Amino acid sequence: MAGRLADKVALITGIGSGIGRAAAQLFAAEGARVAGCGMRPEGVDETVRLVTEAGGSIVGAAPVDLGEPAAVTAWVDEVVQRFSRIDVLYNNAGSHAMGPFGAAPEEDWRMTMRNDLDPTYLTTRAVWPTMCAQGGGGVIINTASIIASRATAAAMSAHGAAKGAVAALTPHLAVEGGPYGIRVNTLSPGITRTGQTEGLLSDPDNPLVRNQIRLSPLGRVGAPEDVANLALFLASDESSYITGTTIVIDGGQTLSMGMSFEPATAGAGR
Repeated sequence: MAGRLADKVALITGIGSGIGRAAAQLFAAEGARVAGCGMRPEGVDETVRLVTEAGGSIVGAAPVDLGEPAAVTAWVDEVVQRFSRIDVLYNNAGSHAMGPFGAAPEEDWRMTMRNDLDPTYLTTRAVWPTMCAQGGGGVIINTASIIASRATAAAMSAHGAAKGAVAALTPHLAVEGGPYGIRVNTLSPGITRTGQTEGLLSDPDNPLVRNQIRLSPLGRVGAPEDVANLALFLASDESSYITGTTIVIDGGQTLSMGMSFEPATAGAGR
């Protein structure tokens, strides 16, 4: 089904790699005019090249520090000036520190809130007046994590707290935005193969990696395209009656209650 986002203006944060790049490519392939940003100019430029060579429409901006209010406002104002409207905002970008709660420095906590929570707040606040005034509303897609409600052997309390706040913000925005035709939903991915996780996931002997694979009924970790495909559905009119919810996309990792799954042998399910 081509053209699911035909002529829509879609803002995507963090397009320089991983899920953001996959979403930019997918949204553009479905007809969106994509405006993306990132911190690394070389990564953003590569995404722009890939989308453009595939025949898509995209403009990129970098570096854009989404934890800095003035930088966010300037980026969004530039997009509105260029396109006159904003139909989709995909709050994809984020980064965090890891470390034991009792030992991690306070600076790690504040850095994680600045980079995992503030970008969602600041970018949404910047697009909100345009979406409310333009007629036809819009779509906002936030990014949380399964770590927002569950803990793992990896020490990620700051990341979990920040992403829990993102998920908690979503229903409030959905209620306030509904009368203006604005839908707001949250994606909650499990571990996904991106630039931030590649170093970890490239080591098949790492016990954390082996455990993640055993916990998944599907026997693998997520790919950026898995998450981007769900974001596309939420951005499209196919999800026009969905708002205020969080959708987990983790290959069933959080279903297992400590169970582990080994690959089935051929014919075992008969």
